[in-house]
Amino acid sequence: MSKYHSGSFTSGYEQFWRKPTGEVDNAIKSSVIVLDTNAVLNLYRMKPSARSEYLTVLTKIASRTWIPKRVADEFHDNRLSSVASHVSSLKKKSEAVSMAADEFRSSLRDFYKLHSLADGRANDHLKPLNSEIARITETIEKEVKGFDLTPEGLISNDPILERLAILFDGRVGDDFSPETMEEIKEEALRRGKEKIPPGYIDIQRKGEEGIGDYVIWRQMLEKAKSSGENILFVSTDTKEDWARIQCGLSVGPRPELVREMREVGVSYHQLPLAAFLSRAARVLSVRVSQDTLDQVNARVSQEDRRRQVYMRNRRALELAERLVSTEENLGRMRSALKEAENSQVVAEERMRLLRSSLEQARSERSVNPEGADHRAVENLMIDLDVAQFEYQKALTEINGLRRFIDDQVARQEHHRKQLSESDGEPG
Repeated sequence: MSKYHSGSFTSGYEQFWRKPTGEVDNAIKSSVIVLDTNAVLNLYRMKPSARSEYLTVLTKIASRTWIPKRVADEFHDNRLSSVASHVSSLKKKSEAVSMAADEFRSSLRDFYKLHSLADGRANDHLKPLNSEIARITETIEKEVKGFDLTPEGLISNDPILERLAILFDGRVGDDFSPETMEEIKEEALRRGKEKIPPGYIDIQRKGEEGIGDYVIWRQMLEKAKSSGENILFVSTDTKEDWARIQCGLSVGPRPELVREMREVGVSYHQLPLAAFLSRAARVLSVRVSQDTLDQVNARVSQEDRRRQVYMRNRRALELAERLVSTEENLGRMRSALKEAENSQVVAEERMRLLRSSLEQARSERSVNPEGADHRAVENLMIDLDVAQFEYQKALTEINGLRRFIDDQVARQEHHRKQLSESDGEPG
């Protein structure tokens, strides 16, 4: 998109498209570059070659890098566990591939037996397949065994931490005071309830334990205020409370974040880690291979899948809660309908009796006008009017309750259908 100007057809709608390449490249060259926790921890999940390329990029931008204190805290809390979980994941995938290969071989042998091909030719057919499967499993096992990091080894000798200590020296922000943290906690919970980005998804999920994203955001805002420099945030987080998602595509940062940064006088840019490395390679004239980008994207895809499972489960829980609420409403409304119908029956019977009494009183008055109690007729007419009012009131209430019940039944069926569809979605 071309440069925007006031009064143009595009001015004010910048959040609906990605920033021009030149603008992002300038941000990489001149902005303060802020890394989120997983963007740093990814170094511990990469193969040595990819790790080396990533560290080269970090070396190039070291003078403009800034690490929020919350990111540093989370990094040290999760450094060893991130390696342990990655190694565990590699082993599980290797075992899954081996099991799938064995099952495939077994199924293929059964197929040959079923089709009477057990004449010696089965092994001829299986031989090249077995060879290829063995090559694949061997490559995967080599990848697992070749991963050079273990939690045990990193406790006493962590070469990545040693490099980061040099690169980030003097580049870590200050922590907030306890009083300020209390204010931030309250504000984070309020924003989480009102779905104000960033971080409301974690807050809704974890409560006070999920305020980390908002704390990082506040620390970035403080940095922007004190330095007056534009901010480029590099993150692996693609959730909707950080990124604007349209048609399943991440368009850019949430417009609310851009506005908040603009209010303190700076521009705000946000890039996924893989996109940052890809553009930084060109802008900074360093090498970042496709294999490195693939490793970063694979990690993001895993996180996205876990997030999708969580969001699907949360959606199913919300639907179940709505279904329960609808059924409770139906129970209350059906009880109220029964009471209203009873009231209608009582009012209808009272009207019948009053009409009969009124007819008798009028008859007596017509036979003996002088001896009849004229006030009795008037009182009966008043009582009949009241009974008719009660009858109409009950009838109106019944009609309203029946419409409400019909609406709740429709909602109930809709929620059941949505819940069934949610249960049927692939994991």
